[in-house]
Amino acid sequence: MSITQAQTVPLPRLSDDLAFLDVVTEWDTTVAANKMQPQLLVPATFRPLVLPRIIAVANQKGGAGKTTTTVELAAALVARGLTVRVIGADPQRASLPEWLLPQYPEGLEPKKRMSLAHVFFRKCTLADATYPTRYRGLWIVPGGSKLGRVESENTLPGREGAIGREIAVDRRFDVDIIDCGPTLGIITVSALSAADDLIVPTQAGRFDMLGVSDLHNSWTTVRDTVNPKLELRAVVLNEWDRTKVMQATMHQIAKDYPHAVLAPLRRSVKVVEAVGEYQPTRVYAPRDNASRDMDQFAGVMFAPKAA
Repeated sequence: MSITQAQTVPLPRLSDDLAFLDVVTEWDTTVAANKMQPQLLVPATFRPLVLPRIIAVANQKGGAGKTTTTVELAAALVARGLTVRVIGADPQRASLPEWLLPQYPEGLEPKKRMSLAHVFFRKCTLADATYPTRYRGLWIVPGGSKLGRVESENTLPGREGAIGREIAVDRRFDVDIIDCGPTLGIITVSALSAADDLIVPTQAGRFDMLGVSDLHNSWTTVRDTVNPKLELRAVVLNEWDRTKVMQATMHQIAKDYPHAVLAPLRRSVKVVEAVGEYQPTRVYAPRDNASRDMDQFAGVMFAPKAA
């Protein structure tokens, strides 16, 4: 018997008694680093995103928290009643399907399981490669072990527009979130070409900022050449803590991207533990800081679904 979304479990909303971060329109630059309070910065110019939406989660540096941001944001949106599909577009890692565990139909041989790689090679449609996860309303397109070949197959026609074309004919979901790789290859270009918005996860440090800078150049190039609607909407500050390096990172990003939401995601060991349990953090530790911070970020970013 095939596994269907009817057999999965819902993602719960967080408790109403939890405390969340203060929302501000700018940070106080005079506060000492060891006295900082985590605050969600929402510029006065920001307007919540209207559904449906295609989001690319990218940073041209490994270990910035792209997959964590993808999974936790998707779970927060699903808990709010949206349907979400996450797309694994990182050819170097398989962490997304390992975390969310696609629920393949019973008896389906591994060699017959479709992935984003098959979509690029025109072996199937994106809808064919979309599988339910264990959580109701949350779907996944695995990247596949052969995704790296897409970068080297120069004879593949229309690679840059492949993801966008496929989403356009399969708009069943309120939000598509594309988990990008750390390099500006064909797959990342295809993701940025498809997206309405860009969310950039980062951590504190000089090399992390270099990754953001490199992505800025890639984003503006794609926007100016193939996707004029693409906007950098938010930066997620993973592993937030009270350090001078984090403070410098925060203030530089606020200066460079004055119209973007800047969201601290406080440091938590529960995120790592949740991965090991194959659960989003909001399921594994619903009262944890990381669960609350991402839930609040999701509520700020997206307008409520129309009735």
